[in-house]
Amino acid sequence: MGLQITGIMVAAVLMFILGGIWYSPGLFAHAWSRETGITEHKPTPKSMLRFSAVLLVLLLLSAAILACILANWLPGHNWRHGLAVGFLGGVLATAVAGMNTLFERKSVKLFLINAGYYLIGFCIMGLILPLF
Repeated sequence: MGLQITGIMVAAVLMFILGGIWYSPGLFAHAWSRETGITEHKPTPKSMLRFSAVLLVLLLLSAAILACILANWLPGHNWRHGLAVGFLGGVLATAVAGMNTLFERKSVKLFLINAGYYLIGFCIMGLILPLF
């Protein structure tokens, strides 16, 4: 089974949207800002476009890697399989975020905010990819 470009694109865009919601002022933007020490500012449209483009490319890469694992790792191509692969991807991303948190001497609260995004986002990707 080859990679399904449409599924990869949809999965990446959905995780991008989740990030916009997750890190919004209605959820974790203020806590994330406090914990990182990054003060809230008004980015220029050009810097926001650049940020969004790079983030989307990274999310596309992440979705493509999950799609490769999904296609080649376990037998079956259903939502349970996708969720398992997505969850493992989220656990891996969470472990990396945990290592960064330790090295950067950041708070457990920041780790939990970022880890929650990764776990939920990768599970969503894993659920989406088998649909294509």
